[in-house]
Amino acid sequence: MRLAKSDESAFRELYIHYKEKLWRYAFSFLKSEEETDDLIQEIFIRVWELRFFMDPELSFSSFLYTMTRNRILNYFRNMDVEQQLKKALALRITVETEASESDLIFSDYQAILINAIEQLPPQRQRIFNLSRIEQKSHKEIAVQLGISVSTVQEHISESLRFIKRYFSKHTDITLGVFTLAVLY
Repeated sequence: MRLAKSDESAFRELYIHYKEKLWRYAFSFLKSEEETDDLIQEIFIRVWELRFFMDPELSFSSFLYTMTRNRILNYFRNMDVEQQLKKALALRITVETEASESDLIFSDYQAILINAIEQLPPQRQRIFNLSRIEQKSHKEIAVQLGISVSTVQEHISESLRFIKRYFSKHTDITLGVFTLAVLY
């Protein structure tokens, strides 16, 4: 085989003979002229690189079509991986953006909550902080402050009502879920 002896004219003849057939075959799958041109160029470069290792007893045509088919499969496999990677990156960016936005929103609501608590009368504020911040039971608070458990419960209920009203005036959300998350 002349190609195995690095005969460039033999290579040109093979290129001229097979280029259009391989191009049409590849294009039928790729549907992109640019991608098909690149793929055909890669195939003939690889043929030249493998010229010393080709078996002259085997069909050159079968070798080319097998190589082309494998390149097409690799192209789609790589494209699929690329698409999956793009989706994963897009999802990660979306999650990070949402997390950042959630952190900002949470910080804003936390600041509003702190302001609301600071608006409570001193005794009510103290009872609320003992209950929600220090997580003491109503009985523990009552003993610590020398008041009845029902008085503690009343202060907590009034605090929660005030905080809900404060939130409704200072935000555009309903407080149901947020109150449960922050206050309990």
